[in-house]
Amino acid sequence: MKNIIYPNYNCCILNTIATVMKYYGLPCEYKVLPELEAALAKKYKTIVLMVFDGMGIDALEKNLKPTDFLNQHIKSELTSVVPSTTTAAMTAYYAGKSPLEHGWLGWSLYFKEYGRYIDTFINTDSHTGEKLELPHAGHELMPYAHILDQIEQVTHHQTKAYMVEPAYIDYKGKNQKIGVEDAKGFFEEVEKLCQTNEEKFIFAYWTDPDKTMHGTGCYSEETKQKLQEINDLLASLSKTLEDTLIIVSADHGLIDVENKTYLNEYPQLTDCFLMPPFIEGRLMSFFIREDLRDTFKQRFNELFSDDFILLTRQEALQKQLFGPGEPHKKTLDFIGDYIACATGRKLFDYMPLTKTKKFEFTATHAGLTREEMLVPLILVESK
Repeated sequence: MKNIIYPNYNCCILNTIATVMKYYGLPCEYKVLPELEAALAKKYKTIVLMVFDGMGIDALEKNLKPTDFLNQHIKSELTSVVPSTTTAAMTAYYAGKSPLEHGWLGWSLYFKEYGRYIDTFINTDSHTGEKLELPHAGHELMPYAHILDQIEQVTHHQTKAYMVEPAYIDYKGKNQKIGVEDAKGFFEEVEKLCQTNEEKFIFAYWTDPDKTMHGTGCYSEETKQKLQEINDLLASLSKTLEDTLIIVSADHGLIDVENKTYLNEYPQLTDCFLMPPFIEGRLMSFFIREDLRDTFKQRFNELFSDDFILLTRQEALQKQLFGPGEPHKKTLDFIGDYIACATGRKLFDYMPLTKTKKFEFTATHAGLTREEMLVPLILVESK
């Protein structure tokens, strides 16, 4: 039987940020994590949330030794959200809401207001790669209050909030961002902030190991080196700190995948489409002609049931696949007649005439496998 893991919205990355929100007195509908709540109850002067993109449980198990610092400090295992992808998961951290509630479901979404498929984070045309000289679709149509702004506001600025992340990322919060260029600089900037005397919350996000794993695979020598670097830098940082709690986690994990399967090469499926599918290569939303829905389901399952679970719109919503709560109106625009969730190693793409082929991923995410769905809760306490 396949090792399929559905999101547990009582024990997932959303509950990590919910626990932080409760600590600062912010309203949140999600359950807290007992281990994290107990640590926060010690009232540290500095609280740091570090999110390493793609650093799932599987990556730590396979690339580091059990005695390494990161593995020694794992307190529990959490699920990601669905889709298990950066757009949906990091927005859950930033907004304190489920993907169902915040609407940022995945990398590429169809916005009817623009008549385009848009890469949500970077606001480019998904098919042509064109940088859009238009209002940012995500921030215009699915705005949210950033967690750092919420913390400063609710504490009447008694707690200072900082963002540390790669310099090239377009940060939308109102408080101070510190941009960094590499992992060493990332940890150095966190250390500098931790040395100040003020009460503070630091949100620190770094793009590895995800960035390396996409190109070289989950268990490559390059991936092992990146994880070892993170491990060693965190161990060194922990020795310099006082009155600081470091919370370490990830947005999702990754899995090694096969070369892309281009759905436009399957006319028996495309004949059923109302429009090209979208969201992510391992979690796709299909809008299907009403008279061909049963036909599509039969044909899809004949071709891909070994690697994907096909859910109807109603089944996905009933399962709370994208989370509980009140759905954002845009979320309901993005969920098609069927949702295909990856359980094997296949990766879909669709090539309309306007799209050019992009590089092949060696590893990626957004599916329901253990490798993609399980992430750690790591706590490093320096009282």
